[in-house]
Amino acid sequence: MGASALFAAWPFGTDVSLYEHYAKQAVASPALHAFPVEYPAASLAAFVAPLALALPYRAGFALAVAIAVIALVVSSDGIPEHPGWSSRTSAYLLLGPVAVLFARYDAFPALAAFLAVEGARRQRWGRAWAWAVVGGLLKLFPFLLLPGFLLAERSQTGRWPVRRAGAAVAAAACVAATQQVLAPGSEVSPISYELHRGFELSSLPGSLSLLVDPLGLHWTSGFGSIEVVGTNHALIATVVTAAGVAALAIVWALAWRDMLSVEAVSLAVLSVAILSDKAFAPQYLIWVAPLWAYWPMRRGWVVAAVLTALVYPVLYSDAIVSVLGYDLATTAAAVRNGVLLVATVRWLSAQVRPALSGREAARWWAPRRRFSRGAPNVGAARFSGRKPVLRLKTGVFEDRGV
Repeated sequence: MGASALFAAWPFGTDVSLYEHYAKQAVASPALHAFPVEYPAASLAAFVAPLALALPYRAGFALAVAIAVIALVVSSDGIPEHPGWSSRTSAYLLLGPVAVLFARYDAFPALAAFLAVEGARRQRWGRAWAWAVVGGLLKLFPFLLLPGFLLAERSQTGRWPVRRAGAAVAAAACVAATQQVLAPGSEVSPISYELHRGFELSSLPGSLSLLVDPLGLHWTSGFGSIEVVGTNHALIATVVTAAGVAALAIVWALAWRDMLSVEAVSLAVLSVAILSDKAFAPQYLIWVAPLWAYWPMRRGWVVAAVLTALVYPVLYSDAIVSVLGYDLATTAAAVRNGVLLVATVRWLSAQVRPALSGREAARWWAPRRRFSRGAPNVGAARFSGRKPVLRLKTGVFEDRGV
């Protein structure tokens, strides 16, 4: 991690210079007259904070991110249900995104996302929703956690969390309205940026481009990355988007059926988002590493992390590119994507398999059993590690932790 911090402070080759530009632009008179093109407006909080430190911007930014990383690693040290969580989180971060760990701001939304999942896992729903909204305002991906939280809270309490959902929408709308007043049109720029960008070479769509037309590829610089240009671009984009939407629907359907724990739903949703995106930057592993650590180390995830570090920065280095171009980096990224996809599908199957065993396998698609108002859902209790206890006098199931 110390090496990663030095890399962040190095004067070339990171996104920190872009963050510094946005920070200085935000505080220049008139203040907040311009916002980042590719990031949500609230990301300026992470960019401006290092300016308050009596340090060069790069060093101040690395220090701020280091505090967030330390908070992430120690925030749930000693989780009784998941011994060794901190060690596994540290291992994944060091094996995969270590080169960008202190050179990107993703540690801030990743910390918020993890705290949101922890809140949901402990059934502290107000805290879970609040942290997810904070993370989503920093970088959009934590917003994807909210449908899973909504389904899990409905399952546990018997009520739809309408007020919490309304508060989340109101918070996002308030930020967007303020941004529209300060800089009209800028609130949709991150979405427009994502829609118009090409296939970054390490993304799954980039890997499919390599598979479809290995001899006709060429590479170009755009949208802050190296992009793959090949045939059937529109078809690949459509197929990957449709597959991503279908995968999200399946995960949320499993959550509706109480067949996945809330942490499993959260990891599955973020995994789908990463694999179906047009870019797969190494810092995206910072999003999922804390959630991977809920389970014992898996070889597929370890290999994917190591291959991520191989692609960037090793195969991106000038020495490699000058001789071999980007062919080797694109190929290694394709292998990484395949390994990650297979490992994630196998993990998800292992989470669902117990719910499909026995008699439930024949009727898992049937309408959910409804419980009396306020009575906890026994299925959710079973898959969250809590023991359902039948109270004979009342006939009501009681969810009692052991």
